[in-house]
Amino acid sequence: MADFDLFNGDADGIFSLLQLRQVDPRPQAIRITGVKRDTELFKHIAEQVRSGDRVTALDIGMARNASGLGSVLETGAEVFFCDHHATGHIPKDDRLTVLMDASAETCTAYLIDQHLGGAKPAWAICGAYGDNFQALAAKIAADRNVTLPLGQLRELGELVNYNAYGLTIEDLHFHPSELYDRLSVYPDPMAFIEDAPDELNTLRQGYRSDWDIAESAREIHISNAGQILSLPASPAANRISGLFANALVDEEPDKAFAVLTHLGPDSGGYRVSLRAPLARETRRADHFAAEFGGGGRAEAAGIDLLTENDITRFIDAFTAGF
Repeated sequence: MADFDLFNGDADGIFSLLQLRQVDPRPQAIRITGVKRDTELFKHIAEQVRSGDRVTALDIGMARNASGLGSVLETGAEVFFCDHHATGHIPKDDRLTVLMDASAETCTAYLIDQHLGGAKPAWAICGAYGDNFQALAAKIAADRNVTLPLGQLRELGELVNYNAYGLTIEDLHFHPSELYDRLSVYPDPMAFIEDAPDELNTLRQGYRSDWDIAESAREIHISNAGQILSLPASPAANRISGLFANALVDEEPDKAFAVLTHLGPDSGGYRVSLRAPLARETRRADHFAAEFGGGGRAEAAGIDLLTENDITRFIDAFTAGF
């Protein structure tokens, strides 16, 4: 019997897996992960899985993995799938266990915290902060009587999330699986923070340096709906775009924001980080992104490729939708 752990390389995915494996260790598990938007992970194991194997999938979206999931279930493997994105069709199979909640104020790390009865809540708090759910992080801390310094847990969560943004693994400071390894030997986040300054300093310095790119973002469009901005093609822009979008909507929660990162002269377009207004009822960000081949959550979504030819249509849809 083999074990496979499939997880998003962002904070929510990493801190979800940390909780699970510190309670239910599977040291021989084959880990499959990547940059934040590399979520179609079932396709990487479809040829390896055999009957009786165990597959854990965290924060990678069932809809985007439907075909691969179906193939894995057909082999007779057991699958545990936990996520907070829209699921699409959920297969009916006795070997599939699904823990899903796509409501606005939740994340996968919180679902795992509930699943484990609060066994490792400090990691869940980091996951919530990393996924830009500050109120949820505070709720977990209050519900689980966590007295660790929340400011430091927030910084760790946000830095681990920052590390996952990039077009390729080469854009990242650490491979997400390597960062998981470095975190997993510690019983809680504060033990890591107090004992691992090199990793934290690398991420802190990278974040501060990349933020200079964000500060020079070019404004493409502004309206009552919000703002659309663009960043030039560079690894730094790839890394900072998502956190830049988070910071913008946190600062002005009644507006929507779209950060377009140019993909280079050969691409013909942009990658988009989209944030819906937090303070008012609007069209869902994931539905908006889907019109341009993207997806995500109601509050935060993305588009992998927005072509130059679609810019005008995107601006019009953004203004009307938000």
